[in-house]
Amino acid sequence: MSSVTSATGSRTPVIVPEQRACADEGVGMALKRTLLWVLSFLVVVSLIDASGAEARTRRHHRRVRSRPAVIRQYGWLESRSAIVLDAETGEALYEREPDAHMYPASTTKVLTAILAIESGHMNDIVTVQRSDTQVQPSSVGLRPGERLTLRELVYCLLLRSGNDAALAIARHVGGSREGFRTMMNDKAHDIGCTGSNFQNPHGLPDRNHYTTARDLGRIMVYAMKNAEFRRITGTQRFVSRSSVKTRVLLNKNRLLRMYPGATGGKPGYTNAAQQTLVAAAKRSDRELVVVCLHSCGRALWSDAAHLLDFGFRRVGLGGPGGLPGSAGTAPNPAP
Repeated sequence: MSSVTSATGSRTPVIVPEQRACADEGVGMALKRTLLWVLSFLVVVSLIDASGAEARTRRHHRRVRSRPAVIRQYGWLESRSAIVLDAETGEALYEREPDAHMYPASTTKVLTAILAIESGHMNDIVTVQRSDTQVQPSSVGLRPGERLTLRELVYCLLLRSGNDAALAIARHVGGSREGFRTMMNDKAHDIGCTGSNFQNPHGLPDRNHYTTARDLGRIMVYAMKNAEFRRITGTQRFVSRSSVKTRVLLNKNRLLRMYPGATGGKPGYTNAAQQTLVAAAKRSDRELVVVCLHSCGRALWSDAAHLLDFGFRRVGLGGPGGLPGSAGTAPNPAP
């Protein structure tokens, strides 16, 4: 670069052609660097997006793999854990994750009921205490000071799933909740349960309160051998008359109305457990027990019906029964 002197004496720079070419080249290089930076940025963004898409795809595949098994022609078997047992032999006719630890919700009450019945004090008059009523729903609305028989409490427990009835039973039979908890676990062990731990008589969520489909099936098989349990769990309507109130109890087990041959059972629900069910049904002289854990909505009932149909076909007793359209088709193995 050179300069010239103006009339005022100041010096003005003069750009010669070679210098102009260098300046243009510098501008070009800056533009190239900018373009290179933009392209690099776009490449990084696309790689991040691709990585995210790949992660989403992996998550999707995991969800697909963890979906329930398919019952051909009838959609998904929603229950995450399920089993069908022959009540006479104990043979498993169908299994899906039968030994996975699951929250049982109110199916717990089958064990509570059999302990009450086997206590031999079903005619005892039980006075409800305030602590029995301080429990989350569902409840039958027991009141402090109300008096009713232990048998009526068992009806409240099995037909209407009363958590207040469960606490009153536990206190009366076990002497305390802690004492009854010990009785529950001892009884489960005696029945042959190997993967269960019970912390309360009603099944409300507790991280240390869990069972398996196999264990719950064993408990139901055992309970159905007791004539009084069979009579209570199979009752669709019962009128209880306590010292202060008359209650009409309608059984929550829809299978008694939906499935031909249904003989009893206990459904349950909590947010943690989702829909749960243990139930029994009989054809000819053969009785089966079905357990469905962590199902969803109405699928609980169709799961149970399809599995019972399948189980009866396995023992040579197919034919009419189950929900409309169910044909006892075998569920595919879980993916």
